[in-house]
Amino acid sequence: MKKRQVLFIAIIAIIALFAVGCANIQKGIPTGWNPAPAASDAKYNYRITGQFAGWTQTYDAKYMMENVSKDDRRLAPLGAALDDALYVYLKEYTPDTEEPAGWSVEFSGMNISLDGNFAVKVIRLIEDATDDSGWFFDMWIPSREAGGVINLSPSTLYTPPARVPEVATAAGDGLGGNDDNPVLLKGAVPYYIVFAVLEGGRRAMGAIVK
Repeated sequence: MKKRQVLFIAIIAIIALFAVGCANIQKGIPTGWNPAPAASDAKYNYRITGQFAGWTQTYDAKYMMENVSKDDRRLAPLGAALDDALYVYLKEYTPDTEEPAGWSVEFSGMNISLDGNFAVKVIRLIEDATDDSGWFFDMWIPSREAGGVINLSPSTLYTPPARVPEVATAAGDGLGGNDDNPVLLKGAVPYYIVFAVLEGGRRAMGAIVK
């Protein structure tokens, strides 16, 4: 191969690398960025549910959450909130306002009154070889059994305090408890619903406006 051909090929390669770098910068991806691999929960899997899903609680591919790396670019708005996350799961969801749920999520202590389509919970599934999907219902999150969740994004999602229903009722402060529904706060826009298991087994939820 002649030197002129080699030089031409080298120039083309440099231009291509430069173009890719510029495209990544435009997308907000740093040059050389390489996210850590996603760590998955070896025993459990997770899905979302709510009015939009008929409050179903078994395996359903339509509502399963995606296991992602905690430095996935979609999670950037949460900042350092996931620094100690062991596992992170994500699902896109857009509330429907054209067909109201017919009931409201009410937290008078927070001046929240929103259509039931804005309510969302996480379902934990456990491995079960006897089920065709390989997974079976284990618990609702949050709930009396699971306890509460840490709120990763208070400006976009309200999560009730981590307390049993009896304590919530006795308090009478309209803030809710573990059996109540987390609710999306930014209207009928696309969200990334985020669920994370943190160090020490603590659980967290958040919502990112897409």
